[in-house]
Amino acid sequence: MKHAEAAPRYEQPSLLKREFKRWRDNRVGYLFIAPLVIAIVLVLLYPIGKAMLMSFQYWLVTKPKGGHPFVGLDNYGGLFRSDYFFTSLYITFLYIVVTVALRYLLGLGTALLLHTKFRGRGLVRALVIIPWAVPEVVTCLVFILMYDYQYGVINDILLKMNILSSPVAFLGDSRTALGAAMFVNVWKGFPFAAIMLLAGLQSIPKDLYEAATMDGAGIWRQFRSVTLPLLRPVSVVVFLLLVVWTIKDFGIVYVLTGGGPSRVTEILTIFIYKVGFKTFNFGVAAAGGMILLLVSIVFTLIYLKATKAGETT
Repeated sequence: MKHAEAAPRYEQPSLLKREFKRWRDNRVGYLFIAPLVIAIVLVLLYPIGKAMLMSFQYWLVTKPKGGHPFVGLDNYGGLFRSDYFFTSLYITFLYIVVTVALRYLLGLGTALLLHTKFRGRGLVRALVIIPWAVPEVVTCLVFILMYDYQYGVINDILLKMNILSSPVAFLGDSRTALGAAMFVNVWKGFPFAAIMLLAGLQSIPKDLYEAATMDGAGIWRQFRSVTLPLLRPVSVVVFLLLVVWTIKDFGIVYVLTGGGPSRVTEILTIFIYKVGFKTFNFGVAAAGGMILLLVSIVFTLIYLKATKAGETT
């Protein structure tokens, strides 16, 4: 009896062949994204990698004969031994907490106002965006004039209202400089929170408010039981974005005060800038930049997790 002929075997293509076939089928798409990948490597990944390497090297403006030797964690140790580093951390923490909280609260109040119907609402919505759209340097220069000790409009108004008995050098006084810088940050940043929260308010079904009204809930009860819970996903995203952006804030404080007077406005980014470009200790400055990057990455991951959770709910 003849045995049945065995079915022919088809060998599975190797991993290398499968990857080559995939690349060949998608080569046009890869060519389109190649410029973006090259730009990311040159503009983002290479500087980060270079800064990380510098943070472990002896890197002063005077280059030693042997190049830039590795010093391990000495740069990080020098950073932590500096009293100004911890002072700048405290100032940065205070700057973030106050400005993020005020921008959110002011943005929420503005969003609630713009969500109600009134005449000229479209024009007001357009005008609210102006502070956010104006460049930082232009905003700071305008506020420098407004804060001026002799000719500033803020001093003039406060004197006429008898709130002040004499002019105040808002940006030159250590008691008011940080608050003045925070005010500019809040003024420029609250429109973003307002627009985002307004979009969240518009996504809340009106039927919920009608049902709450029928149950006898007043405006405050509706705000606590309907508006705030349903606005929570948007609020989390807004909070995290504001925190990430404020961590790396540099322009507003630097243009207004340069970190002074007496370093009372020296946030972490300005401290790193001064270490690098005033004392020319680029190794320590790179170490500070790595710490700032790690903090930013942590909040960025939290933001991505929050947005992913919002998409699945």
